[in-house]
Amino acid sequence: MSDAVDLLVRGTLVNVNTGRLEEGAVAVEDGEIVALAERPADREIEGAYVAPGLIDAHMHVESSMVTLPRYGEAVVPRGVTSVVHDPHELANVLGAEGIRNVVADARHTPLKARFGVSSSVPASHLQDGGATVGVEAVRELLGLDEVVALAEVMNIPGLLAGDESVHAKVRAARERGLTVDGHAPRVTGDDLQAVARYLDTDHESISLAEAREKVRAGLRVYLREGSSSKNLADLVDLVDEVDSRRLSLCSDDRDVTDLVDEGGVDHAVRAAIDHGVDPVEAVQLATINTAEAYDLPFGRIEPGAPADLVVLSDLESWSVEHVVVDGVVDPTEGRAEPPTSELATDTVRFDPVDAADLAVEHDGDGPVTVRVVDAVGGIQTARMEAEVPVGPLSGGSEKNEVGDDPHVLRADADADVLPMAVIERHGGDGGIGRGFVHGLGLDRGAVGSTIAHDAHNCIVAGTDHAAMARVANHLREVEGGVAVYDPESDSVTSLALPVAGLMSDEPLATVADEFAAVESAAEAVGVDPEGGLMELSFLALEVIPEYRLTNSGLVDVAAFDYVDLVVEG
Repeated sequence: MSDAVDLLVRGTLVNVNTGRLEEGAVAVEDGEIVALAERPADREIEGAYVAPGLIDAHMHVESSMVTLPRYGEAVVPRGVTSVVHDPHELANVLGAEGIRNVVADARHTPLKARFGVSSSVPASHLQDGGATVGVEAVRELLGLDEVVALAEVMNIPGLLAGDESVHAKVRAARERGLTVDGHAPRVTGDDLQAVARYLDTDHESISLAEAREKVRAGLRVYLREGSSSKNLADLVDLVDEVDSRRLSLCSDDRDVTDLVDEGGVDHAVRAAIDHGVDPVEAVQLATINTAEAYDLPFGRIEPGAPADLVVLSDLESWSVEHVVVDGVVDPTEGRAEPPTSELATDTVRFDPVDAADLAVEHDGDGPVTVRVVDAVGGIQTARMEAEVPVGPLSGGSEKNEVGDDPHVLRADADADVLPMAVIERHGGDGGIGRGFVHGLGLDRGAVGSTIAHDAHNCIVAGTDHAAMARVANHLREVEGGVAVYDPESDSVTSLALPVAGLMSDEPLATVADEFAAVESAAEAVGVDPEGGLMELSFLALEVIPEYRLTNSGLVDVAAFDYVDLVVEG
């Protein structure tokens, strides 16, 4: 009878427990590490380095525009073996059922997805989403085996004001011994001290001073390197200032192009090393630190831990040769196609719109001073005021063939101040918010998306209202997605995302190619190729300063209330 183990992996071990590199071997039996020692084995693998599988501390798979099994196909071969997924975007469309269904989807990928229960659905009262996840639903979902946290608590004003529903969700997580993730952008001083009583983590720091203050208040701080929010360069000095075991790496939002070209949290590991972080410390930031934050059994190489290993030819460049998950070598190779997602389609439900539905009528002469959402980069916006002209809706003469052409507030394309609209798309009251945006760079036509954090209504912007209506109606027809209308070719280029209006069941390469075509079309009409479409998807996110547009109107986030579009006298 053989004493051989199933698998022996040799190389320089990245020991995240000690923070050291050590020559050695990892013996694996029945998916578990049984010894850090030589053993006879049925199969042996040797590499230059052996590291634990990476864990993304906070992410939303919806931003990748593919389902969780397709996401796993992309990142597992890169050495990402686990994610802590907040299905917040799905929950805002599909509610508690959506959370249960994405947990079911996770069973069709070797990626070890663990979940936070979305705590802020809807994100606020200032926009109409597709669902509500109340206290009782949260309490029930927290009992799922795959759940490790109450996901990012976004209602900081409610937390500070003692809102009972917010505090009841936090208590429910504490009763189960689960982590409470935070979402506290620009929260400092006394407010930070108050919220730190209830929160364990935060991933929203954009400055070193903000991150430093949060660590001092006891929060685990996540250094984010996503597609829209690339904060690592500004925060990386924190690694040398504090005990780095209180820090983790996360991606938060990664679009499909970046996922294909650069990967998930493995990209953040490489970036941290490029910024001067010791390679072993960088691996700790994406393994054991996160595992300890959520009491996960993996994320380290030690006897008794699941055998989640990455065999590398080079550590500093994170060059992967083999990936082991629960003792299975390269588990995505030759794997059968995942089944169709259990998540719902047919979620884009609004009546067809025309140009007049998206415009703001004005009886007087122009120009008119309006408040403008200034897209300043990433997911941030700023307050802005600008003058816009008044003219006929059609853009033609004072009269048209069917009678009076109403006068409306129109684009000042030279100043890059363009009309924008948010259309409620969940089959509710059909409310439409109308406003203006600066910074998208559109020269002609329109762009739109049913990815519009967090309520995920249909958001469109363009140089004229007819073009905006063309895009909105196309998105309705394809059951959601991202689209660009170019009047020069009189054509719409789009990526259909029928799964909750947010994702596709298609293979990653197919979705990436179609999204690349949309990005190319957007660039042709003037959209900034560095994240312009991603920025559009955040312009309705009414919980991050400063101005945002929801389907109910323009929001001043600091006041957490609506503000008039037109600046009076």
